Amino acid sequence: MPFLYSYRDSDVYTHHSLTPKPSSDEFAMHAHEWLEVLYFISGKGYYLVEGNQYPLKARDVFILRPAEMHKLDIDPSVPYERIVIHFSPELLETIDTEGHLMRPFFDRPLGQFNRYSSEDDPTGLLQAAFSAFDFSLVSDVRLNLIGRLIMLLTVMDSLHDRTQTHAPIEGLAGQILAYVNEHLFEDISIQSIAKVFYRSPSQISRIFQQATGNSLWKYVTIKRLMTARALIQRGEPAAVAASACGFSEYSSFYRAYKTQFGHSPKEDAPK
Repeated sequence: MPFLYSYRDSDVYTHHSLTPKPSSDEFAMHAHEWLEVLYFISGKGYYLVEGNQYPLKARDVFILRPAEMHKLDIDPSVPYERIVIHFSPELLETIDTEGHLMRPFFDRPLGQFNRYSSEDDPTGLLQAAFSAFDFSLVSDVRLNLIGRLIMLLTVMDSLHDRTQTHAPIEGLAGQILAYVNEHLFEDISIQSIAKVFYRSPSQISRIFQQATGNSLWKYVTIKRLMTARALIQRGEPAAVAASACGFSEYSSFYRAYKTQFGHSPKEDAPK
């Protein structure tokens, strides 16, 4: 990934990147453990977030909370440029003790209202926050970055109750997605969901794949693993976290964990 600028420390990571010939294969369905703010500068395509399609438009701002599944479907003929900020939910806890700045991330349904368009921000304050985003010449990069992030989140919070420009996913696909997330840590399967919605397993599988870009089992497994990892990082024993997140066998959890994160659960436990 060609970085025009990047910075990383223990609880915040940002980059300004330009991909001259992007491919959708580079941006497959995934989720993050941190919060994400993305400022879209150029490109052509759409974001698929938990079954909702958001066409991309210059100066759009996207937000994603932890474990919110998303992918990019991008036209390779148009360069893709963006500024992205990933940050830990704990980064601003001592500043924002009542969680006002987190409202845009968590005070909304999953996969809905992820986009702030230029029409939502007539004053242009969101766009202003992304101007001159290269902090390499300043004396304290972290301080300047967090200051800019607080500005962004303050504007987003003020716009949080705006009239939304994107309707949530409707119909059977939306109902299935909501059901899966409501019962994420229970013993669910294509067969059990098919019985709930009076459809065949093949129909449920096809509808879910079309809506999310992912198979049901992969979607559920990634979300369970991310939740389990967060529990382990907070001190929960790995076996307890695995059971709480819907894994009936620790051996299968262990293998899936190593595949997803590249190391064992023990390595994520507090030292």
